[in-house]
Amino acid sequence: MIAAVGSDKGSPGATTLALLLGATWPTDRVVAELDPAGADLPYRVSSLDGQPLAASPTITTLAVDSRPGAPGHPLHIYTQPTAGGVPLLVGESSAARFTRIAAHLPAVTEVFASASEMVFADLGRLHAASPVLPVARAATVTVVVSRADTASLGHLRDRVEDLGGALGGPHRLRSPLAVVVRADRRDAHAAEARVGKLLASVGSPVVVLGVLPEDPAGVAALHAGTSIRRRSRSGLLAAGRDIAGRLQASWPELTDPVPSRIDLSAPRAPSAIGSRP
Repeated sequence: MIAAVGSDKGSPGATTLALLLGATWPTDRVVAELDPAGADLPYRVSSLDGQPLAASPTITTLAVDSRPGAPGHPLHIYTQPTAGGVPLLVGESSAARFTRIAAHLPAVTEVFASASEMVFADLGRLHAASPVLPVARAATVTVVVSRADTASLGHLRDRVEDLGGALGGPHRLRSPLAVVVRADRRDAHAAEARVGKLLASVGSPVVVLGVLPEDPAGVAALHAGTSIRRRSRSGLLAAGRDIAGRLQASWPELTDPVPSRIDLSAPRAPSAIGSRP
């Protein structure tokens, strides 16, 4: 099952939220970096032994192995463990390198959808023309991170409308969108209220899941894994648990067991073709 995470224009925070949800989710999970502008986490998180993440496997390894006619494999063999214990599917490092896998996204999305793990897919800045929209269409929910200043609220109103049309369809019984507000701690409640009021004013059914606080120290600890290993009560982790809880309450199917549809009869090591040098 997939939960996509993206950011609105001028509202970075999708990568932090995806990693935070991965750190606080109660079932097996994977964080997958699919930002078309290039991945950040390979430069910010480390492996379990404190060393930089390996050059392989990456999303490209999965893309090569998921091409038509290739035998399927469980998603976890393409992930790398991180210092905080969150399995990471490493993304491509630049927009140019990302273009190599764009044509394979439908097949990669099918692997995500059939995985036994919950997949939090970081899609970067998300809009109706984004190359990663196939992933959002297959997701049970797409969470958009937005600020609550006047300009951001205007962008959010338009983004919700555009994405609602792009992601909707007869198979959707409800809006597949939710919003997380990026705000200073001191303005958290007011910022959440402003976003909720905006959505209500245009008759939007989109759910506001909570506030992602501005917390550079907390983000650094999240990247280092120390806040997770020590079960920190930091404000960032507390916010993550709250958002994860609201996400589960709004979409309870996200924690249902998902049987894998991938053929596991002949497991083998992932292909090295297309791995990062």
